[in-house]
Amino acid sequence: MATLNYTKRLSNLRDRKFDRELNESLISKTFSASQLPDNVKYLVESMRPIDQKYNSKTIDAASRVQKHLQDGYDLHFNRAYRTQGSVRTATNIKVHSDFDLLTIIDRYHFNAPRIPNESDYTETSPDDDILELRTQSTKILKEIYDEVDDKGEKSISVFNKSLNRKVDIVFCFWYHGQKYIETKDEYYRGVYLYKFPIKTKERDFPFAHLGQVNSKGDNTSDGSRRGIRLLKTLRADCDTELKVVKSFHLTTIVHSIANLNLQYLPGNEITIAKAMSDEMKKLIDEPTYRKEVKSPNGMATPLAKDETVPEIKRLKEDLDTLIEDSAKEILSSQVIKKAILTY
Repeated sequence: MATLNYTKRLSNLRDRKFDRELNESLISKTFSASQLPDNVKYLVESMRPIDQKYNSKTIDAASRVQKHLQDGYDLHFNRAYRTQGSVRTATNIKVHSDFDLLTIIDRYHFNAPRIPNESDYTETSPDDDILELRTQSTKILKEIYDEVDDKGEKSISVFNKSLNRKVDIVFCFWYHGQKYIETKDEYYRGVYLYKFPIKTKERDFPFAHLGQVNSKGDNTSDGSRRGIRLLKTLRADCDTELKVVKSFHLTTIVHSIANLNLQYLPGNEITIAKAMSDEMKKLIDEPTYRKEVKSPNGMATPLAKDETVPEIKRLKEDLDTLIEDSAKEILSSQVIKKAILTY
C-alpha cells in the first residue's frame, strides 16, 4: 500500500486552484474546517469543479486569439474555429488550464475513404495551404503576444498575460464521414489534425468526445466529472512521473464505468472512488476487456497497449490508499460525515 503525503498534496492542490490574476483561491471555505482530516479534504476537494467564472476567462483568452488571427489573415480560404479541452467538459483541475483553439481550413474538406467528395479541390495544395495558415498565424501572434511557442508539431501556443491563460492554436482540415454526411450533425463531424514535421493527417472527432463526456457528466449528476478530476489530481501529484497515461486515458477509464456506479450525491465521494478502483482492477486483470474499452467518442481504444498497465497500477495504488485512509476517518466520525455533506 502506498503512503501519501497529504500535506504536500494539499499544497499542490491549493496552487492549482489559485487565480494569480484575481489574487484569490477557489478552494472551498470548508477546506479550512478543523474537523476535516487532510486525507478527507484531499479526496473531496480534488473532486470539486473549477467555478465557471474562472473557466470563462480561459474561453475569453481563446476568443481574443481568434479575433487577432481573423483580423490579421491574408489567405485565399476561409477559416472555421472551434474549441476543445477539459474546460469545455468541466473536468479541469487547474484555474489556468491549457485550451485548444481549432483553426480549420473551411474552403474544402476530406471525406472518408470510398465516399465520393462533391467538393474535391485542386486549385492549391492542402499541404501548402495549412503551412501558410500556420506561418501567418505565427507572424500575427508574435506581433501581439510576448510569449509564443511555435515548436509544436501540431500547434503553436500563446500566453495571454492579462488573463494569465495559455491557448494552443491547432491547425486542421475538416473530415466528413458517412454519418455526418447523412445527418449534418456536427456531433459526427471530424477533423484532420496536421503533423507539420512529417506532413501527415491524424483523424479526430473532438465534438463527439465533448458531447459524450458532457452527457455522462450530466446523467451522473456530475459524478463522472468528479471521478475524472480525482484521477487527474492523483496523476498530477503522483510521486512517480506518469508518462504514458494521459488525461485522455483517465477520461476513458471513467467513461467505461456504468452511470449507476458514478451517480453523485453529497457525501458519496468514497463510493465513486471505489467504483473507479474496481474498474481499474478489471482493466489490469482482464487484458481482453481492457483492449476493447472505447474512448468516449467510440472511435479509439486508448487502453489497448500493454504499456498503459503499469501506470494504471501505480495510479490505483494511490487511489486505494486514499480510499482506505479517508474511509477510516469518515466511518469513525459523524462530525466528518456531516462536514462532507455541506462541503
